[in-house]
Amino acid sequence: MKIPGMAVSFIAWVVLSLWSRSLRVRFVNRDIVDRFASQGRCVIYAFWHGSVFLLPYPNRDSGIVIMVSESRDGEIAAAMLRHFGLEVVSGSSKRRGDRGLLGLVRAMQKGKSVAITLDGPRGPLHEAKEGAIFLAARMQAPIIPVATGAKHCWILQTWDKFLIPKPFTEGAVLYGEPIEVNGTSQEEIDLKRRELESSLLRLSGEAAALMGTPKKGHARTPGRKLLLFSRHRTRTACGEMQHDRKCSSRH
Repeated sequence: MKIPGMAVSFIAWVVLSLWSRSLRVRFVNRDIVDRFASQGRCVIYAFWHGSVFLLPYPNRDSGIVIMVSESRDGEIAAAMLRHFGLEVVSGSSKRRGDRGLLGLVRAMQKGKSVAITLDGPRGPLHEAKEGAIFLAARMQAPIIPVATGAKHCWILQTWDKFLIPKPFTEGAVLYGEPIEVNGTSQEEIDLKRRELESSLLRLSGEAAALMGTPKKGHARTPGRKLLLFSRHRTRTACGEMQHDRKCSSRH
């Protein structure tokens, strides 16, 4: 019997909430986030698709706006994220004029920070698309790379090498130095896209080293039940931001 999407999203929210409460998560370089929050500036959080498991729960009720894919799984993810008190727009980070990016522009114009999975929704793995760069240039907002790791985890044999921390283990969320984009020339977009990709790869390596996470592709794969649950995992998530704090962008 097929379970309705809304029921799946509610079950996923409950499971992820309980699972996340069992974890001991440390935050590294959170002063970077606090600095922009104290200045009242919007930011763009950027991370890999496979690293989102640890992100929704710490950012519940933050009002961060997240882009999800336009698919049935994306709809389920969107409903689950709304249960966490997050806002959602649907679209793609590949194309500059995509309605998802336009939705993020409107959100930032209203003083909200946003979040994008750089290699979502379907890869290639760890290849940053230009959407976040164009958005940063358009809104004159910094991009903050975000990476996660866990001491004991499963890494799914999926295209994104999705990381699932084992219950009651230690986890980490790392924030990288902000990246500013100056202008929308193709040369600048390409340059900053490569810079962001390199920064996030380096930050992901630091997270893995900090937690002793096995190299992706070499960890044990979880059982069938966990794999079934993972099919409906969120396709995006958000970075850390202080609870209910508003921000404003420069146009």
